[in-house]
Amino acid sequence: MAEYLSPAVFIEEPPSGIRPIQGVGTSVAGFVGHARKGPLAVAESLDSYAQFERTFGGPMDNGYLAFAVKAFFDEGGTSCYVVRTCSYDTAVSPPTPRASTGTRNFQNTTPVDAITVNASSPGSWANTLTIQTKRTGPLTDPPGPLDSFQIIVADAGQPVEKLDRLVMDPMSRDYAPARVERMSSLIRVTDLLATAAPPFGNHRPADTTSPQALTPAVDGLPPETGITLFTADYIGDEASGIGLHALDATDDVNIIAIPEYLNRDVHLQGMAYCEQRKDCFYVADVEEHAVSATRVLAYKRALGIYSGGNAFNSKYGALYAPWIDIIDPRSGTPHRIPPSGAVIGRYARTDGTRGVHKAPAGITDGRLATVIGLGAAFSQSDQEKLNPAGIDIIRTFSGVGNAIWGARTVSTDPEWRYLNVRRLFLMIEQSIARSTNWAVFEPNDDTLRKSLVRNISAFLRLQWLAGALVGAAEEEAYFVKCDDENNPPESILAGRVITEIGIAPSKPAEFVIFRIEQFEGGSDVAE
Repeated sequence: MAEYLSPAVFIEEPPSGIRPIQGVGTSVAGFVGHARKGPLAVAESLDSYAQFERTFGGPMDNGYLAFAVKAFFDEGGTSCYVVRTCSYDTAVSPPTPRASTGTRNFQNTTPVDAITVNASSPGSWANTLTIQTKRTGPLTDPPGPLDSFQIIVADAGQPVEKLDRLVMDPMSRDYAPARVERMSSLIRVTDLLATAAPPFGNHRPADTTSPQALTPAVDGLPPETGITLFTADYIGDEASGIGLHALDATDDVNIIAIPEYLNRDVHLQGMAYCEQRKDCFYVADVEEHAVSATRVLAYKRALGIYSGGNAFNSKYGALYAPWIDIIDPRSGTPHRIPPSGAVIGRYARTDGTRGVHKAPAGITDGRLATVIGLGAAFSQSDQEKLNPAGIDIIRTFSGVGNAIWGARTVSTDPEWRYLNVRRLFLMIEQSIARSTNWAVFEPNDDTLRKSLVRNISAFLRLQWLAGALVGAAEEEAYFVKCDDENNPPESILAGRVITEIGIAPSKPAEFVIFRIEQFEGGSDVAE
């Protein structure tokens, strides 16, 4: 309390005790897959497909990542993280990528190796690049720090980058390694004489008489010789930080997919990853050749040719069939891809327009505007087999087009049957957890308990008003309890404050039933 020492008018601003709970985002996607270029095992944040192309290149023949990310943005997605992966040598620690980087050393006039030029990222994309160095500054004797040069980068013989005003003085803002990193998307430069004494002009590479190719590099992907991909290449672990575990430090990712042609174990491990995190949801694809209801059901339950593994059974994941046809941006012709990218785009669009409580399915919220065909035409009878098994299918409807016609998780627990219910709980749980950190180390008394009840109740009331919770009155939609009954003295002595929360989530109307019967017509009309 302030101390008042002289007569005057004093204004105070006491804290209200109201700490609004901010709802967390629900529509940030995370993708892991194959890319032409870009960093490996790094979660890159992207806001458009054009940004994906600049960072990771365009579509490639031995990967579906680019197509999935494009479908995500085309169907309404706005933000995602992308992790590039390849085959790794896991016999060493940390695992070493089998994708290699093109490189070339350039000598000075002595001659000794002065600089190394590397491709900006691993992969065969750089095998068509050539490098040429050329003096542009004055030739002084002795060589001076301002003796400059340029590097000309060509792709398939056509100049694509000209990096001028490069010097080898580490104190200069035009120091070649730093300036190239700022200006070039294709190469990086290393100063091999960085520890050598001045004059720095001696560090400058000599002129090359012809363009020099980088050493050949590989993508670390099949069908390259000796390359095989395993589950660990896509999932990784906490120690390696590769695959899905490159997303470990990313708190705002909510929906995850690995849109490659994979074995079932990768998707099973992807759902397990989300279960471990407890803040995200996994979207899996059936295999491309699962084009009948019987085979899709076998894929989900690990039967027949898929036996030997575990069935899909997780409240943190959904499974979609069949594969979809989109327009290949390279040729303008149809191309078949896994559906997860487009499906997650509809998740994001529905979250933005209706809310996470709305199932991303149906002729409006489930309509896939960029899908031009399906890998299989499932019928109503097929759906009657697949829907109870927790398999979400995409169907074609006359006058509508192609639409997601399912909103179930793969869980056998009826409490977690609907994916929108699972995702609503994730949003509410994370929102409350992140917005109540202020309560840690506060006095464990009635004031704290009332404050928690007030703030959480205000947040849940907003969810009820938005239609996420059902009930004619607030008390039917949710409750928040934090009092002496659930916080006995022994709990307080243990440093705990326990708040019980109950919510009545909105569930989708899967079965819309009209009962129509005959009756004897006629009526009396009052005069």
